[in-house]
Amino acid sequence: MTPREMRDEFLERMEDSTLTERLFSALPDIVFCLKNRDRVYMSANDAFAERVGLGSRWTVVGKRAEDLFPKVLADHYRSQDEEVLATGRGFQERLELVPLRGGGLGWFLASKVPIHDCEGALLGIASVSQDLRLPSGQEMNYRELAEVVTEIEQRFAEDLSRKELACRAGLSEEQFERRLKRVFGLSLNGFVRKLRVEYGSRLLVETDKSLAEISLDCGYSEQSAFSRQFKSTVGMPPGKYRAEFGGWWRGIEP
Repeated sequence: MTPREMRDEFLERMEDSTLTERLFSALPDIVFCLKNRDRVYMSANDAFAERVGLGSRWTVVGKRAEDLFPKVLADHYRSQDEEVLATGRGFQERLELVPLRGGGLGWFLASKVPIHDCEGALLGIASVSQDLRLPSGQEMNYRELAEVVTEIEQRFAEDLSRKELACRAGLSEEQFERRLKRVFGLSLNGFVRKLRVEYGSRLLVETDKSLAEISLDCGYSEQSAFSRQFKSTVGMPPGKYRAEFGGWWRGIEP
């Protein structure tokens, strides 16, 4: 039995469908929810209910984002949801600024992933946000950081200047690095490397591009440099990674 078959068999034997809800209920700084394909909330934890000013997570069920958030936020969440539902792809640790019910602003690292039923059909969306709990008075600096982070995520394959990015965020280079480490636990170089490796791993299993093409797409002028970085981060060379996981993505046993 392969590791994947062992995992599938184990999950099928679990009878507690509320396990996820109970786990996230125990994490007060994590906001969690499940939505169906119509973007209707099917589940949430108490931290989510608190964020939207409701007394219980049960009052969230059956509503949509437009019932709970200001229009500008509801439109933003709807756009995210529609993208995940249309592409079947989520996103990880996106820095977001959210107005709080009691006034002020809150920063969160948000992740959304599609969820599927036992037959593989798209069922809905799972969303998790981690409250960064910034010190009072730091919100504006993080707003500027969020704009720069978006730029890094869009231009990670380029040679980025730390000095220019820090200046754009209104910070010194040292302050900029500290902000990145506070949010992502990574330096600028580490954050860019993470983005490049994540993108490369997707190209390896979702496309038939050559390693040379993928290396260039990820910002490496030489294939050997990409291979070294990928292996040191993932633990295996890109060719082996494609052989191991490419078949799974296409629904074929490796």
